Amino acid sequence: MLVEQALFTSALTQQARGYHLVARSSGVTDGMAKTLAMWSPTHDSLTQPHLSADSINFFQLDQDWSALTRTVRGESEYSNRGGLRLETNILVFRTSQLSTHDYNPLSVAALALALGHLRLRAQAPRLLDSLQLPSSAWATRIHEAKSADGDEDTITKLIRLTSQSRVMVVGAESPRKVVGTLLQRLPADRRAGLTFSTGLRPSLHRPFRVQFLPQLSENLREKMAAAGIICLDVERSLAM
Repeated sequence: MLVEQALFTSALTQQARGYHLVARSSGVTDGMAKTLAMWSPTHDSLTQPHLSADSINFFQLDQDWSALTRTVRGESEYSNRGGLRLETNILVFRTSQLSTHDYNPLSVAALALALGHLRLRAQAPRLLDSLQLPSSAWATRIHEAKSADGDEDTITKLIRLTSQSRVMVVGAESPRKVVGTLLQRLPADRRAGLTFSTGLRPSLHRPFRVQFLPQLSENLREKMAAAGIICLDVERSLAM
């Protein structure tokens, strides 16, 4: 499975300063780069405050290409404005390539992480190469072994709601396991179309089908409703 790479973070380069796409492999076109930059998060966009927080994200660039990304915290911002910079490592591939992983993006994420990809880099590279990932079922088995059965009622509701609208899941302790279980229960022809983020704050520029927040204020809940986003509250005892 040949995939392209890109890196989005805050840096001072010859092209720009601040958050931008600082590196990409040759297969990432200018049009792809523009779309990737739009979907990628900037300062303070992770929902969890701890240093090891991350977010796995999946979305389509167009009807043929998809992107799988992971956002983590790095060191202090280069500009010394305070806080830690975010780093988003990106894999780009034809959506049809997901067929070798049962159309499950989290299977590809598990494989990439096991091979040392989608991780915080020691320094931002100037150039990136294409990657060759194994196209095999063992990665799917690794991912499924780490997924939880979850609350049947919650998953059933998610299957129904995501077919109708965008959904914000509130209160899930392990969003990645919720997404993993949801993908396992969905038919294969719906998996590749399920865009998701496990840990990014909501943004107009990132219209994921499924997102997660640890909690939600009434003001933000009203804004979600106005935008046509359904909020699904998960009880902590059933939060997976």
